[in-house]
Amino acid sequence: MLERLKTGLKTFREVTYKRYEHIYRDLEATQDPHTLFIGCSDSRVSPDILLDSDPGEVFTVRNIANTVPAYENSQNDLPTVSSIEYAIEVLGVEEVVICGHSNCGGCAAAMGQSSKLDKLPFTQQYLKPLACVKEKIEAEPEITDAKAKARLMEKMNVIEQVKHLKSYPIVQEKLKKGELEIEGWYFDIKSGSVSVYDEKADRFCRSEDYQAVRV
Repeated sequence: MLERLKTGLKTFREVTYKRYEHIYRDLEATQDPHTLFIGCSDSRVSPDILLDSDPGEVFTVRNIANTVPAYENSQNDLPTVSSIEYAIEVLGVEEVVICGHSNCGGCAAAMGQSSKLDKLPFTQQYLKPLACVKEKIEAEPEITDAKAKARLMEKMNVIEQVKHLKSYPIVQEKLKKGELEIEGWYFDIKSGSVSVYDEKADRFCRSEDYQAVRV
């Protein structure tokens, strides 16, 4: 498998880099991304492929279940929080996307649908903040199907993380000034479709039908 990666490096140097060489030369000294993408570590969710973005366009943060700690719990995840702080305060990104996805292992584990969690003490601790999302789903008695619960968990988790992000003073200030836009996305791996959370309608809609409104 390592040889496969080395072959990929060779292709990058001989083909991909040459395609973007003019961009990389401009980016050598600095970067000026317009978007902060907060996504899951899942290998099936690649931001550059999903967004078809060029080098230098998107500043990326990835972790299990695309989580953002609430402001009062910010010390619990300094890598994520410091990346958000840097993107907003130093890089001056204009947009933040929090993207969840279908068949998310982190969300499934938080729902108690994973048999492997007992062997993962660090992951257990990490997923504890998602318990509040699980409780909301369990409060919906009409939803009994495990797959339906998992999908709802994935989408509600996106909504929860957007709320967490908005709890930060630096984010609130940028939103108030109209200098920042935040969106929650849901990527369906099987179909390749992306839906966007419409806060006013309280639902996810197809990305092509969604009109962004600064909030």
